[in-house]
Formats: sequence, C-alpha cells, structure tokens
Amino acid sequence: MRMACVALMLAATSPAFSQETTVRIHSARPFGYFVGDLIHARIDVSAPADAMLSRASLPNPGPLTGSLDLRDVKLRETLENGARLWRLDLTYQNFYVALDARDIEIPGFELSISTAAGARTIAVTAWSVGVSPLREIAPQKQEQASDYLRPDGSSAFVDEATPRNLAFGAGVAALLALALVARDRAWPPFQQRKARVFSALARQISTRRAADDANLAVTIQSVHRALDQANGAILLSGDLPEFLRRRPEFKPLRVDFERFFETSKRLFFGGDSSKDDYAAEQLVQFVGRLARQERAG
Repeated sequence: MRMACVALMLAATSPAFSQETTVRIHSARPFGYFVGDLIHARIDVSAPADAMLSRASLPNPGPLTGSLDLRDVKLRETLENGARLWRLDLTYQNFYVALDARDIEIPGFELSISTAAGARTIAVTAWSVGVSPLREIAPQKQEQASDYLRPDGSSAFVDEATPRNLAFGAGVAALLALALVARDRAWPPFQQRKARVFSALARQISTRRAADDANLAVTIQSVHRALDQANGAILLSGDLPEFLRRRPEFKPLRVDFERFFETSKRLFFGGDSSKDDYAAEQLVQFVGRLARQERAG
C-alpha cells in the first residue's frame, strides 16, 4: 500500500542543524478507522552520520488518551546517503466510538539527538486520522410516521419437553446411583441388610501377617468363626455340600473351601508345626475371594 506522507521537514533553531535533520510521518491509511482498529504509522528521522539518538526519549507503549493506546514501538537504524536514518514503526489502537465521521489527533512526542555540533530535542508533531461510526445514528427522513415502524419479529418455538425429559432422566439416574451407594455402605434404609462377615474379616486380617504358626492358627480360627456365622451353625468339611447348596454364591470357591479345610486339619490335627508361608498367603487370598463373592451375592 502506498504510504501517505502527512508531515515533512521539521524546523530547528540552528539553521545548519535544521538543514540536516528532518522528520517525516507516514500513515498507512489516513481515514476509515473504526473502534478497535489498529493504526500503523512510520516515522523517519534523518540526521548527520555522527548523530546519536537517546533511546530513553522514545515513546513508551501504553495509554496516550482516554480512547487511544500505543501498542508497539519498533526502532531500526541505518545509514543512507551519508546520513543517519532512524525508522520508528508505531502501532496504535483506536477506542474512540465515533458518532459521525471525524478526525482524531495522534499526540506528538519529542526525541533527543546529539551530534558533534551539540545536543537538542526535536519534536514529532501531532497528526490526525479519520474515524467512522459503525452504523448511522438516525434513520433517513420519511414522510409518514408509520414508515419508521418495522413488523414484529417472529418468536422461535422452544420445545420444553426435551429438556424436561432429560432433567427427569438425570434425576432418576442420580437417585438410582445414590440407592446403590446407600446399599453398599449400609445407609438407611439398608442398615438392616445381612452382615458381611467375610468383608469384615478381610479388613481384619489385612492388618496383620499370618506368616508364623501362631498367627496362622489365629487366622484359621477366625475364618472358621466367620464360616460358622455365615452358615448359622458350626460348619465342618462334611457340611460343605449343603452349605454351598444354600449359599450358591460361594459355589465357585468349592476347591478353595476344600483346600482351607485340609490346611486346618493338617495344622490342628496332623501335628505339622512347620512354618508355611504359602498356606498363609493362600489363606489371605481365600478370605479376599469370600468377601468378593459375599458382595456379589
């Protein structure tokens, strides 16, 4: 896009200095900006080759007025035709909400430059760009008052059945989930459910290791008491078929039951007092499987 030059030479107090120092302001577009648009400008400052620009004098990004911000400042320095050239690329943002097409002023600023002839401050003068409203403020004049009226817009039909059904379904699912949790935790009204003796036993023996003979014997006795409680009477190995018939949820563990009774008989009546880590680990696993089957039933 062709850049438009909106300011030319800058006069100075010293004639020699003014001939060598120039400021030119180029605007990418001098008009047609709306609220929120970015305004890009380029400022070329030409000075003698030995000139130095004080970077501290460059404008700082931030609010300039109540409706204009300086967003970005970029500086490039080159030598061109034996002169020092500084090129400032400035990006502004317009927040002015225009009610009609008008010009807004971009504030100027000062730059500090020093050469062998001395130091001075040059001013980058203020300049203007045109802003436009987003829409017209008043409609075109009509002959009849009724010409300003517009028909009412048609209202959209909203089907309330679908969200109501979804809310009802979500409520039913939440109540069902709550009932399942209450049953699992024995909350009212499920506090009278059958006691889970094996689950309680599994938690009990998980806190101790049945690795030595004394603990193994105590654990086996605890399992016997739990089996008696689940059976409603003392459960012996010969009573196992009848127990499994009445409690079919434990049928998959028939082999585990038989192994348990064999371990108990060998420990208490076989005179085998040797340490049996394998039997102890199997016992813990057996109780865990009993607890799972108990919950499933």
